[in-house]
Amino acid sequence: MPTDDLRSIRGLEDRHLRALARRHVTDLRRFADADPRDIYKAMENIRPRPSRERISRWQREARSRLEVPETDASDWHTVASFVVVFARRQAGEAWERRVEVERTEVEPEQDIQAWADWDFEPVGSWIADQLRAADSAGTPAQPVAAEPEAVPPAPAQPGATPPTAAEPAAARPAPAKAAERGQLRIDSAAITDAIATVDVVAGGALVTDPPAELIAPVRVRFTVSGARPGTALHAVTRILRPDGPGWNPQDPVVLGPSGQAEFDLSEIPADRYEMSLIVWAPDATAKHASVRLPALTIRPGAG
Repeated sequence: MPTDDLRSIRGLEDRHLRALARRHVTDLRRFADADPRDIYKAMENIRPRPSRERISRWQREARSRLEVPETDASDWHTVASFVVVFARRQAGEAWERRVEVERTEVEPEQDIQAWADWDFEPVGSWIADQLRAADSAGTPAQPVAAEPEAVPPAPAQPGATPPTAAEPAAARPAPAKAAERGQLRIDSAAITDAIATVDVVAGGALVTDPPAELIAPVRVRFTVSGARPGTALHAVTRILRPDGPGWNPQDPVVLGPSGQAEFDLSEIPADRYEMSLIVWAPDATAKHASVRLPALTIRPGAG
């Protein structure tokens, strides 16, 4: 019998499924019959946003699964996915070229990697390293983005000759490393349930013997330091799963001047979980920070 699970559509990831669920599209039939414009609108906050053509392919696959019983029992899971962009701009009478690459299935989003010229050899090597790391991790997506390997190259200086495709790869400069970046730190964190508020991080370290059980509804609040003044920081809570990619019960938030983030976890079903608190600087001026909390159990609240 064909499955009715949207996860059977190749390329539909957890973040896509959450966006669809907010529009009450939770099975193959609703997805196949939905207006493509509504699906495109539902995914407006996802980066990179799926194209209309990609959404059409997903819907065609959904219709085919509803019409024809599955014959392939294999279970394919995405290990890694990338967006590769070949870009150019005019500099005087010449063209500057570069390749931009972004790994798309990790959260928080990684920095875009960039290499001068259109030689694919260094790009392919970087992608191969990412694939080896993802494959050895044993899960389709990593909960924390990797350290950025490169930053976009500086504009060419007047009179400089850009490298040509005929030059050996070893003669070309390696991607520049981000310099003098600060280190973010989660200074404190507290969880509030139906009974009390308890600290789980204090002074940048996990609290000894944090609570193992909580009574719904649950909220988590944490405070971050280490960013340059005026830096916009993003934060998220991530639920980890041993059998697949993690998921975010709430979309990432932008921290205010206080450096504090707060998340409502009341929609999480009662169960046993492991959770990470993650904060990062989208402009890559500081290294991300994360704290993995010990396993805890959320019990249903009264009523």
